[in-house]
Order: sequence, then C-alpha cells, then structure tokens
Amino acid sequence: MNFFLYYPFRSVSYRLSIDFQIRKVASVTKTISNHYEEAISTLNVLQTNQSSLRSTDQRGKSMGNILRYLSFLNVQLDQIDKLNIIHVAGTKGKGSTCAFTESILRQYGYKTGFFSSPHLIEARERIRINGELLSKEKFVEYFWQCYNGIHNGVQKSTAEDPTPMPYYFSFLTTMMFYVFVHEQIDVAIVEVGIGGEHDCTNVIKTPIVCGIASLGLDHVKILGNTIEQIAWQKAGIFKEGVPAVTVPQVSEAMRILNERAEEKHCSLKIASPLNSYLNYPFQISLAGDVQEINASLAIELVFHWLHAREGLSYDELKNAPLNNKILQGLATCRWSGRNEIVDTPNATYYLDGAHTIESVEQCKNWFINSLSKRTTSQRLILLFYCSNDRQPDILLQPLMKCKFDSIAFCSPITSLTTIDNTSQTDTKPGNDQWRATANIISEIGRLSLHVAAFEKLWLSTIENQTTIPSIHCFHTVSQALAWIDDSKSSKPSILVTGSLYLVGAVLKLLDKNDGNM
Repeated sequence: MNFFLYYPFRSVSYRLSIDFQIRKVASVTKTISNHYEEAISTLNVLQTNQSSLRSTDQRGKSMGNILRYLSFLNVQLDQIDKLNIIHVAGTKGKGSTCAFTESILRQYGYKTGFFSSPHLIEARERIRINGELLSKEKFVEYFWQCYNGIHNGVQKSTAEDPTPMPYYFSFLTTMMFYVFVHEQIDVAIVEVGIGGEHDCTNVIKTPIVCGIASLGLDHVKILGNTIEQIAWQKAGIFKEGVPAVTVPQVSEAMRILNERAEEKHCSLKIASPLNSYLNYPFQISLAGDVQEINASLAIELVFHWLHAREGLSYDELKNAPLNNKILQGLATCRWSGRNEIVDTPNATYYLDGAHTIESVEQCKNWFINSLSKRTTSQRLILLFYCSNDRQPDILLQPLMKCKFDSIAFCSPITSLTTIDNTSQTDTKPGNDQWRATANIISEIGRLSLHVAAFEKLWLSTIENQTTIPSIHCFHTVSQALAWIDDSKSSKPSILVTGSLYLVGAVLKLLDKNDGNM
C-alpha cells in the first residue's frame, strides 16, 4: 500500500521535473531563435546594390574591400591559403559540382567547409561545416563577431580613404572565410557567386585547384551577352600554376578558356565522362543526366586535390576503378532544389531551380523521364517564375512539350502575412506587412509578362497541342499551394522551375506543412 502511495507521488514529481526542463529548453530555444532572427534582420539591411554589380569599377572595389573587412577581423591571406581551397565557377551545375566534391572529401575523413549561393530557405545554408548548416547558435555568434568587427573598422576609416559597410554577398563571403579559419577546416569548397574575374570570392590567391562547370548565357547585363564574354569572366578564377578543370563546352567558350589558361600560366583539362571509369555504372544521388557531368568534374577536382595535398598519384587515381569513398560520396550527396521530387498526400512536386535555356531543357527531359516511370496518368501542372534579368518566353519554350493541363505563374514571395527573413531572397528582404505588399505589387507586372510570353508561345505551337491549359496567376506561393491542395484532381504532378527562389519558397512551405519546421 505504501508502495502505491509513494510511487504515484514520485511519478508526479518526476513528471513535474521533466515539464520544467522542457519549458526551460523551450525558453532557451526561443531565445536562440530571437537572436537568430535579429541577426538575419541585420544581415538583410546589407542588400546587394544591383547597379554596383553591373559596374566593373565598383565590383573591383568590392574585392579590395573584402581584404579590408578581413583585416578588420584579423584574418590574414596566409590563413586563407591554409584552407586548401577548391574554387568553382560556371553558369549551371557549379553548386551541384561543389556538393559532390564536398561529399566525397568528407568520406575521406576531412573536415570540410562549403560556401554556396543563393540559399533556398535560410541564409545559414550558405556556410556549411562537414555537410551541415551552421547551427543557429554558431551562426549568431560568428555573425556578430564579424558584423561588429567590420562596423568598428568602417567607423575608423578616414574620409580620405573611406570603407563602406559591405553588401549582403560581400559580408557573407567575409564571414565564410572567418568561419572556416576559426573552425580549422581541412578543405574549403567555394562556389563563385556571379562571374569569377570580379567576384568577391576571387580574393582567393592560391587555391589547390579551380573548376569551371557548364557555361551558358546568364547574368548577361553583368557578365556580357556572348558566350565568349561570359567564359572570359568565369575563367578569371584561374591562377598561375594552379591546375584547372572544366567539362565539355561549346567551341567558342572552350577557345576562351584555353586562351585564359595560357594567359594565366595554368594547365586546363577536360573532365573525363563517368563512363570512362572501369566500375561504371554506379549510383549518384542527384537525378538527371546533367548531374553525371557535374559528378565527373567533382571527381577530377578531388583527384587534383588529393594529388596536391596528400601526394597521391593523379594517374593512378585516374586509371583505377573509383574507390568506395568516392562512390559513397557520389551516392550520398545531398543538394536540395535540383532535380528533387517531393511527395505529399495531395500532390507530387518535381523541383528544379533551372533558370537558363540549357538547364530548363535538361529539367524538361528529367521531368518527362521521371513521369514515364509512373504507372498512372496524372494532371500536370507547371508552377513557374523567372526573375527580371531573364526572359520568360525563352525559358518557357522547352516546357511547351510537356503538355501541361494547367500553368500557374507565381512570384517567389512566400506569403503576405507570414514572411520570414530567413526565407527571403537576397533581393526581397523583409518581415512586415508593408514590405510584403510592396513586393507583391512589384511582381504583378512581372507576372503579366509571363502570361503574355506564354500566350505568344501557345499560339505559335497550337497545331501541336492536344489540350488547352488553364492559366493562373498567384501573388504568393502560399496561394498557389492552397490552390493545388484544393484541386479536384487526384494527386497532380507539379513541375516547379524557372527560379531557385521559387523552388526555395515552395520547399519552405512544404516543409512547414509537413511539420518539420
């Protein structure tokens, strides 16, 4: 009897203790979340000035400023050299290439740092250690160390030689170097932001190896409107005596890359295709034929890095079957928003952040191939957006072959009332109703251009069309997803493409609705 009297008392006391600990943890978590949001709000004030990106003079100055910001933080260039950097530029596939490279080197047991852009859901995706996002605690700690250090340095600069506060990307680039130095990583995989010659990341002076992913026409207002001009900019990351690797390119681009390699006094090789390895075929985690090209570049970058840092024979690595570390790295690589399929109870989403004509063509092929593996016919929906510096009529053209039942044009704004700084793109910051409304108003004209472009394409291909798609416009992604959920069709298939920002917003809301956030 006494046992039963005692045991419930002890049980209640124990539960009260657990409840207290849960409340304590929840309070700490809330505090961390508040500090993180404060840091992101401050970061979002440092937005990129698009006009400065288009000015070669200003972009050149921003590179010099990066060196000043690093000096304010007591980070020396020789410390950056010790990061054993793999530097990768390109128009499309450079992020996937970096992700494969990082995944492989992590399998070798190295402590990796990975810098990428843009982020899909939140800013801390851009700086990863051992494949994982910086924790919110670490992000906050490193952010304020960098922000306060740079701010103090800027305040002390003279009127004769002023130093401005950094733009968004410049700040995160500086913070990346600071984090990697303090985390004492073994290898840094650094993805170029835009271009190469004048990109902020090009303060790197002695990388171990450089890579150029597939080239195409993109950011033409900044980099030039010919493939030759773009290739020249991308090859700006080449360094004297540092090996460079690329993938097969169109002849005009390849000619410029070779000329730049000769000018920079560095070697340039073309990565061998995956089917040249003795144990091909093997599994790679990212879907789509284009990912084989990206994986081939990643393998070559790893070979050169292992040769330079570990003294392993490049020829022996190249001519032997790929070892288990490389195979495991290719098979387990994670890179969200590229050829990604997400199943929900109401729909199947095919997400790919393709935003050039070449990458949209690849996206179309991947989507059609993926659908062919499904046994039941489904309603097909296109959820599409492209940003101001891209032409919707060009990007939509390959997608006309998919014969969608519905076309939905949607801005990448998550929602009107629940905008979160951590989910915004670099050019659309904000967390209040007024800013959200302003963003939506600015997108209305953009969406009308999308509709006009589609109608023009439809009329030019009407003889080949068997269905007439319905056209819809949504100011926010939450509106578009609500419309899809209300669809009377049984589990439609939705292709989301045209913009990484749109893909990121969709992923954020799908994750939230699934209860994972």
